[in-house]
Amino acid sequence: MTLLAPTASRSKLILTQSAPSASTVARKHGVRAKWWRNKHFLMYGKRLCDTYRTHRDAETGFAERLLILENRWLKVEVQLRFLHDVWSALPGHFQLHFNSILAVINTKLIAANDLCNQSIEKQDQQQDYLHALLTKGKLRRGAFAVTLKNQIDGVIRDLDQWQQNLLDPTWYQLVLVPGLHVQQTVDRSISESDGPEHILAGLRYLLSNKDKVDNPTTDVFLPYNSVEPMASGVEYSKATLGIDKTSREIVLLDRIQIPPGANREQSVSDVYHLVQFFSSIDPELFGFLRCLGALKNDKHCDLVFRFPGKHDDPTSLRGLLLQADKSFPLNARLNIAQMLARSCMFLHDCQFVHKSLRPENIVCFSTQGKYPDKPYMIGLDRFRQIDARSMRSNDDLWYKDIYRHPSRQGIRPEKDYIMQHDIYSLGVCLLEIGLWRSFFGWEDGSDNPVPNEEYISNKSLGIKDPRKRAHELKRALIGHAEQRLPGAMGQVYTSTVIACLTCLDPGNTNFGDHEDLREETGILVGLRFVEKILMQLLAIAV
Repeated sequence: MTLLAPTASRSKLILTQSAPSASTVARKHGVRAKWWRNKHFLMYGKRLCDTYRTHRDAETGFAERLLILENRWLKVEVQLRFLHDVWSALPGHFQLHFNSILAVINTKLIAANDLCNQSIEKQDQQQDYLHALLTKGKLRRGAFAVTLKNQIDGVIRDLDQWQQNLLDPTWYQLVLVPGLHVQQTVDRSISESDGPEHILAGLRYLLSNKDKVDNPTTDVFLPYNSVEPMASGVEYSKATLGIDKTSREIVLLDRIQIPPGANREQSVSDVYHLVQFFSSIDPELFGFLRCLGALKNDKHCDLVFRFPGKHDDPTSLRGLLLQADKSFPLNARLNIAQMLARSCMFLHDCQFVHKSLRPENIVCFSTQGKYPDKPYMIGLDRFRQIDARSMRSNDDLWYKDIYRHPSRQGIRPEKDYIMQHDIYSLGVCLLEIGLWRSFFGWEDGSDNPVPNEEYISNKSLGIKDPRKRAHELKRALIGHAEQRLPGAMGQVYTSTVIACLTCLDPGNTNFGDHEDLREETGILVGLRFVEKILMQLLAIAV
């Protein structure tokens, strides 16, 4: 299945309920909505491209760099004009958030224009390349060209970082903003350009039709014998490998059990929509493998995933942590952490919760023998849609409870599952990644996990009162983050992990009170996650 943007004739199907006004949301949550009316940075970007264009013949390679810059700016400009058009329909928190993002690019573009002008002014009162060649000689011309090329490289780098680390994480949360005006703007934008607007439109279309299943056997569920199982699998993971009989490609299989007594029709419908979302996404952008479909029988569904390009066989994050390879680069570990946060955000934007986020449900790939720093979430056997009823059923396995918030531990959890419970699980995974140690392992010849006593003590696990045991585990994890992480990963990473682990604590300053964030679409929780978790991780440079 290909995720195509819906046509204008379909727009009436897509999120047409009324959106709360920005002022209403702002009053409810104690903030003042700001309105974006400043178009100056659009002018700064165009002016910068125009200025460099006058010197495109300065040196070999300059024109190529200029083309890259203009291409980058065109993509950014389309997104910014889209934001301008939907600004009045955005909730107050979105406006405040985007204002801070726009201020960053505005400052960078002003600085880039000033630097460019200063360099050109030094060329004998703004003389152009031809004059410099005739009067200053090739040496002066070459130095001038190098200066401009370095400047363009810096602008391209700044634009890429700003878009990837600030704009894009919030951009895809626009799938959650209701309102006919937003949808009409989406429809108009996709007819004018080919870019992020198409992905946004496709996701909005799928979300608006998540309760509709039209003949699911035709484009989602594959013939059960279309994949040949392989004897090998992914070590320390339930994922298995197979061979697609049509393409002869190796594929990854992730099994979703249909629990006894569960509503089978609803389970199949959930799988159907999950496959729809994952069948056309960009794995590099969202951190989920591309899904080719699902194999279905009465007891389970196997999601069939394609390998991401030319990569070596996958290994689980659990396997990497158990190796505890001290030579594993810091930047590779940081990349794993950043990508997992992106994946978590995307899953929630698509209105799903994972419910089983832990290292054995994360597979990592390497490219041409490099370190496996490309993580992808799997293990979706307990996933559900955010607005679906929580069954409040669980197991009481201590090695899984480590990754569960105290309110979700034990056979009968206290609370319904919400997005913050995934965020807590992410925090535990980030802690292990930062320390580069597994919190449990296996003794030789045994299938029973044993705790890594350096981090999880048998004394804590031996507490008989389940509630006390759960909170003691959480206190131990926070303690390890506070004491061990700063020296290993720095204070920003440490603060981010602690923010995840305390996201449901009363009075926490990062996510606020859970009751204040209760709303159907999860917009506020998503924005807090982007601001307090994802952007903080993406800002770390090694």
